[in-house]
Amino acid sequence: MNVRLAPFNPKGTLDAQPSKSDGHRKIICGAFAANNCIIENLVLSEDISATIEALKSAGCSINIVDSNRYHNRKTALMGGFKKDTSNKRSIDCRESGSTLRFMAMIFSAIGGETILSGSGRLPERPMQHALEFFDKYGMTYSVPGDGRYLPMKFSGNLKGNDFEIDSSVSSQFISGLMMGMAAASMKGEIIATGKFESRGYVDLTKGVLSDFGIRVEGNNPYVLDASCGLHADEITVEGDWSNASYFLAMNHMGGQISLKGLNKKSYQPDRIIEDILINMSGVCDNYIDASEFPDLMPTIAIYAATLPVNTTITGQRLRYKESDRIGSVCHGLESLGIKAAELKDGLIITGKKQIKGGKINSFNDHRIAMAFSTLSCVSAEDIIIENAGCIDKSYPDFFKDIIKVGGRIS
Repeated sequence: MNVRLAPFNPKGTLDAQPSKSDGHRKIICGAFAANNCIIENLVLSEDISATIEALKSAGCSINIVDSNRYHNRKTALMGGFKKDTSNKRSIDCRESGSTLRFMAMIFSAIGGETILSGSGRLPERPMQHALEFFDKYGMTYSVPGDGRYLPMKFSGNLKGNDFEIDSSVSSQFISGLMMGMAAASMKGEIIATGKFESRGYVDLTKGVLSDFGIRVEGNNPYVLDASCGLHADEITVEGDWSNASYFLAMNHMGGQISLKGLNKKSYQPDRIIEDILINMSGVCDNYIDASEFPDLMPTIAIYAATLPVNTTITGQRLRYKESDRIGSVCHGLESLGIKAAELKDGLIITGKKQIKGGKINSFNDHRIAMAFSTLSCVSAEDIIIENAGCIDKSYPDFFKDIIKVGGRIS
């Protein structure tokens, strides 16, 4: 599906999209809770659906119903986790990197035999640190090789209670291990080694575990005692700062959009987007290290394109998302007449006040499609997003919300 966005002046009020990062974690903790619990304020994006179906296929009871409290939202009724007698499970993670990394660590802690599969670019997403972890703590595994990690089969039980894992590629390994230890009612210590990327997402995990009665002490090493198990009655998923970033950027490009449902004290690392947009200068050059908030890079790049200065954005993992986001963003900017140059771990954007419009290849990346759509509020001509249906991965109602604030879409 291609979408054409005509130039418009955004104005109106929106309810913030529920947080995908918060939702993943709360669904997982709820699925392994010792009591039945309720998770409110869900949108069934492809990634959230991938986690729900992964948990169900592993033996978790999850029933999705319409919410009585939130318009156009869903509620998950969690009925607990039931191991089968063989303790074997086959899990399709679809195209969700979060689901893959979380499930790998969770079921290494729970034990048994697990087969993980996926589609799209997911089999190529880096999982070497998980394999090194399996080697170190007594798990057996097999992967295809040649740069592909799926399907991945692993089995056994972790040896010991104290663990180290390299988090230089993704903090999701640490978060997954925390939730796995909680699901298995374990007590122990976790140490993140290597250059610790996206530490803020581990803080988010600690906050969610606290909501379920598990206190995690320390800030690497992390010490947790989950011997009493996970417990909660009703939990609400908070608004998503990552997906709010597109509308916040529009406000800095002249829009007047009010967003409801964002927690200013959230543990979500992407809440920093407000400060970044405020501090980006149109007078002198900007330098931004996006290592701690890689999902914001396309939004930051789009705003930089409208500033008549150079902006450098770097980040180690930007090439290893749903697309090579450094290459994808540069390609899109050049399609709109904006000068952009690739670096090994980033890009340099030479912005200008006038955006001419044009055709954007989304590279099947939801954040590329949404970020470039925002430029229709300052473009001189229409912007066409190719394969715009990829937004379903995280924000199925994105274009509906664009229309709510005045967007003209065909």
